[in-house]
Amino acid sequence: MKMSEIKGRELPVDFLWGAATSSYQIEGGYAAGDRGRCIWDDLCDVPGKISDNTRDSKGVDHLNRWEEDLDLIKSMGLDSYRFSISWPRVQPGGRGEFNESGIAFYNNLIDGLLARGIEPNLTLYHWDLPSELQAIGGWANPEVVDLFTEYAAEMAKRFGSKVTFWATLNEPWCTAYLGNLEGVHAPGIQDLSTAVKVSHQLVRAHALASKAIKTHAPHAKVGVVLNLADQNFIGELTPELKEDMDLIDSYQNLWWLQGMLQGKYPHNLIENFKLLTGIEIDEEAIPDVSYGRDWLGINYYAGQVLKGGGKGFEIYPGTKLIDGAPWGTELTDIGWVWTPEGLKNLLVRLNSLFPNLPLYVTENGACYNNEPDETGKIDDLKRQEYMAVYINAVLSSLDDGVNLKGYYAWSLLDNFEWAWGFSMRFGIVHVDFKTMKRTVKESGIQYTDLIARL
Repeated sequence: MKMSEIKGRELPVDFLWGAATSSYQIEGGYAAGDRGRCIWDDLCDVPGKISDNTRDSKGVDHLNRWEEDLDLIKSMGLDSYRFSISWPRVQPGGRGEFNESGIAFYNNLIDGLLARGIEPNLTLYHWDLPSELQAIGGWANPEVVDLFTEYAAEMAKRFGSKVTFWATLNEPWCTAYLGNLEGVHAPGIQDLSTAVKVSHQLVRAHALASKAIKTHAPHAKVGVVLNLADQNFIGELTPELKEDMDLIDSYQNLWWLQGMLQGKYPHNLIENFKLLTGIEIDEEAIPDVSYGRDWLGINYYAGQVLKGGGKGFEIYPGTKLIDGAPWGTELTDIGWVWTPEGLKNLLVRLNSLFPNLPLYVTENGACYNNEPDETGKIDDLKRQEYMAVYINAVLSSLDDGVNLKGYYAWSLLDNFEWAWGFSMRFGIVHVDFKTMKRTVKESGIQYTDLIARL
């Protein structure tokens, strides 16, 4: 399928087309200057943790090229730009005085977006926790939640009159499990008890930071960005297997949805955590969640297909009867399967659970490592097809009554792709990592054409 083949339809008048980035990936870390260290700087220093051995990342020089990047966004016809603030850039160490030059950078960025008629969509935390806060336990420590709330309040004071869309956290599941259970993301911890504590404190952090934002910016629209999964089972779902499937759903989806939007937890996961770690999570400790559910962001790349017959392998701790199963044969260069219908199914489910909640696809995209041809053109055919089938699936959810309000491509720029370093490219704009030259890929050109047509 091509993007030109997506049928026209009447979109909501407030529908936003956009692209997304994150601070560490495009700005770089401590080595890029004018910021404190964060947990990704620390992880990059551990041999073997980053596949291409990147250390001292300077990102893609967005700090110096931000106006050029905003001009690109404008030229592509995008309505909105989703970006994140680097906590250690605006408050080195995560406590105490704020760095005025760091705040000035984001002020200029926001002003530049508004001057170009582009809606800012601001995320407070996209994984770059100040190193000093990890030293006191990171997100497992309630004190870090209090400091995050203070940081959120200050950012709302500084930017609340200019920015409407606020997200407290990006993909807390990744912070909890990839960072503190599997250890493949920063801070590189492998401990279930820590992951359990982090999961709980992140829910609290969203609630408290949301209230802080609304206190200083009453008209702000505050939400959270979650990486959720649609789940599909192959074969006969026995009662025992369904119990495992329900537990997997709680780990991946319901802990965050119920915790952050309803102020309660799935009891099967509370009991599982108590059984495995002895930790008793008190859902009464969740603060008032009413301030942070103006909208929900969904990050989605690939679905989850499961089957029975597990032999001790745990999809999640406490689930031993379930194995993963392949779904389709089309894989991106990073090895992720194409599951566009899964994204539509997920949107329909979310709309059923929360019928009045505006939904935004805040990240969706594909890794294909195409380089320019002899003419300088980047004809990323597979990414073009991927975007076409996924965007078509997303828009078709409108026909089912889904309260869909926007779609953001991931990513605007090729950048530092976490544990893969600079070896994987998700951008709709190609970046030459030696010269930092930006070139819009054919997928970006087609995305622009699609937006103009719809």
